[in-house]
Parts: sequence; C-alpha cells; structure tokens
Amino acid sequence: MGELIKLETTPPKVFTDINGMLNIWWKEQNPKPITKPARIRHVVSIAHNAGWSLEDCYEALDVTWAFTERAYETALRRMRESRERQHGNVGSQIIRLRNERKENGVNT
Repeated sequence: MGELIKLETTPPKVFTDINGMLNIWWKEQNPKPITKPARIRHVVSIAHNAGWSLEDCYEALDVTWAFTERAYETALRRMRESRERQHGNVGSQIIRLRNERKENGVNT
C-alpha cells in the first residue's frame, strides 16, 4: 500500500472580538495601510455594532477602497449581495441564521 500523505490545512478563522480580528488582519497586510489603525478600528466597530458579523467585517476589510463609514458599508453590502446571488435569498438567510446561532453558542 501507499503511504499516507498529510495535507496541510488551515483551520477557519474564528474571531472572538474586534481587536483580535483586526490584529490578525493587520499582520496579513503587506504593505500596511496608510490609514491609522484607530480609524480602521472605529469603522469596524461601527459596522459590528450595527449588526454585521466579525467574519463579514474581516472580509470587507480586503474589499473596501477607503476606511470611511460609507465606503466600508458599501463593501459590506456588495459582499452580501454577491453572496445572495451565489446562494439565493433563502440560502443566504439560512447561512446568516446558522452563523448567528454559532455566535450565540447554540449547537443545532
């Protein structure tokens, strides 16, 4: 028989708070953004307080073209719209509810 080959896998990123998520994102950036980290944290905090998940905020950081409230909100909404087109409205709703349950610690 052949040998078992271990594949390198990266575990999915699970964020517990905004600072942890931003630290991971900041370390991955090369070159670093010109915008001050405090400004980026402010924009992400506003989005998270408005109901966006940390995973959505993380993805939007790579999509946004400016770290202003309007640009970041536009990036978040475009991501959501593209996801809805990919999975359909019902599929996106199911995924959103599943993620909410995960955040609240319900294992169903």
